[in-house]
Amino acid sequence: MIASKLGAMAEIVEDGVTGLHFEAGNANDLANKVHCLQSQPELCKRMGQQARQVYLDKYTPEKNYQHLITIYQTALNG
Repeated sequence: MIASKLGAMAEIVEDGVTGLHFEAGNANDLANKVHCLQSQPELCKRMGQQARQVYLDKYTPEKNYQHLITIYQTALNG
């Protein structure tokens, strides 16, 4: 995963762990990140596996549903 350092993706993608960040608007930086992953398939594979685990831990539909239910319950009780 390669994501801009701006916005929600920068919060979701952990640089160097679950993907790489690039400077928004900087085509050279983006190209460097693409080259980095192309030239290091093991790094790419490892980050992909870690990203999948983060997804399973935090972002599945079931996890999202439970998170929303918690928010609604807190709002109703609070």
